[in-house]
Amino acid sequence: MTKQKPNFTELTYQVVRESPDPLPFDEIMRRVHAITPITTRNPKGTIRSAIGQGRLIVATGDGRYGWKPRLTTGSVIRLTLSQSDLEEEAIELGAELQDALWPSFFESQKRTDRTPVNARLPDGSETRLPLNFLGAGHWGTQGSPEFWTWFESLGAAPGDHLILRVLDGDAKLHGIEFQPRAARDEAAIAERNQSIVQTALAFLRSKSRGAMKWDITTHLLVTGQYRHPVPPDPFAELWTPDIWQPEMEKKEMQGGWVLTGETPFEPTVDEMLQALFGAVARVYDYDDPPNLPPEYQPGPRRRPRPSRRASRGVARIFTLRVNHRALPQVWRDIEIAEDQTLEDLHLAIQRAYDWSDDHLYSFFMSGQVTDRQTEIGSPWSDTYQHTHEIEIGNLGLEVGQKFLYYFDYGDSHEFDVQMLRTDPSAPPGKYLRVVARQGQAPPQYPDYDEETGEMSWDPYLREEE
Repeated sequence: MTKQKPNFTELTYQVVRESPDPLPFDEIMRRVHAITPITTRNPKGTIRSAIGQGRLIVATGDGRYGWKPRLTTGSVIRLTLSQSDLEEEAIELGAELQDALWPSFFESQKRTDRTPVNARLPDGSETRLPLNFLGAGHWGTQGSPEFWTWFESLGAAPGDHLILRVLDGDAKLHGIEFQPRAARDEAAIAERNQSIVQTALAFLRSKSRGAMKWDITTHLLVTGQYRHPVPPDPFAELWTPDIWQPEMEKKEMQGGWVLTGETPFEPTVDEMLQALFGAVARVYDYDDPPNLPPEYQPGPRRRPRPSRRASRGVARIFTLRVNHRALPQVWRDIEIAEDQTLEDLHLAIQRAYDWSDDHLYSFFMSGQVTDRQTEIGSPWSDTYQHTHEIEIGNLGLEVGQKFLYYFDYGDSHEFDVQMLRTDPSAPPGKYLRVVARQGQAPPQYPDYDEETGEMSWDPYLREEE
C-alpha cells in the first residue's frame, strides 16, 4: 500500500488555526515539523508556499501570521444605506464588510465557507444572513424575514447607517445596529477616516507589486484598524482616485505602476501584450466598464455577440478545445470567429458546460494563474486588459497553443483552452458554436457525500500536494 504523502498546506493551516495568538514564521515551521518532519528539498519554501496559497492565514504586520476570522473579532464597521438598499431588499456589502463576514471568500473551494452568518439584532434575537451575488461583481445579503421585520421598523432613509460588530469571527457571530445619519459624530468619524486612509496608503506604498482593494481591507481588519468604538465611513467612500492616484503617478514617473480601476498592480506588461494592445496607463471604472456592448450587460439577456464578419462573408475561424484541468477527459470544441472577443468565449464556455456565469473570471495567456502580466480579466475585474476589448484574431494564437481560462476567484476553476486548428477562409455562418463534445459536463458546485464527505468530482485533482 502506497504511503500517503503529508499535506504540508493542511498542516500549516492546522497549526495557525489552533494557535490562539499569531505566530512568527519560524514557530509555524517548527510546529509543522513537530507533527510531520518536513523532508522536502526546501522546507522554508514549502511552508511559505502553504502560507501564500490562501486567504485565511494573514500577516499581522509585525512579522507574525494569524488566523483571519479570529483577528477580525472586535471590528466595528459602518455601512451607508443607499436608495437601492431600501428599494430592492438586498443590502450591498463593501469590501471590508464582505471580508469580515465571509473571510474565506477567496479561498479554494475545499476551504471556503459562504454559508449564512449569525446576526444578533438589537433586541438580542438572532437570525441568519446569507451571502448573495447581486450581479456584475457585487455581493451582499438578501437578509431574512426576521432581519427585514426589524429593518422596516426603523424608517431608514438613504444616508443612514447600519453598524456591524464582529462578535466572534470563528463562530461567525455578528451584531447589527442602526444609526441615523443625524447621530453621526462628525469630528470622531473624520479622525477615523483619516487614520484608515493613512494606514491604507502606508500599506500600498510598502507593496512593490501594488495591492488589490481586498488586500488592503484585509490588512486594515487584521491589524486592528477597525477595533474602535467609532467606525469610519465605508472604505469605498474613502478610497477614491484623488487619494490613490497621486501615488500611482509618482510610481509611473519612476517606471513603476500603471493605473487600473480603484486598485493598482505592477504594470510590467508582457512584451507580447504590449505589442498587441499598445499598453498605456489609464483609469478604468470597473463598476461601469467603458465600451461594454448591450449584449454583455448583466441580466437575463446577457449573451455572446454573433460574428459580423462571418455573417457577411468569409472569415477566419478558430477551433478551440476547452477542458477543466481536473477532468481532461471531458471537453468541448468551440468554433469562434476572429472578430469575436474573449468575453464571447467566456459566455460560450459557460453555456457549453451549463454553468451559471455568476462569478468573475480571467484568461491568462501564459497558462499560469499567478502571471498578472498576461491576465485579461472580465469587464468588472481589476486587470489592465479586459475580455470585451480583446478580439480572438488579435491574440496571435498558433495551432497547439494553450492558455488558461480561470473562473470564480473563490472556487478557482481552471480550464485549459487549446488551439486545435484554424480556417483562414471559412464560409459564412453563425458563430460561436460547439462543434464537438466528450463527456458529461461536471456540476459547477460539486455535491458532497453525506457519509464520506467526498465531493462528487474533485475540482482540485491537479492541486499541488
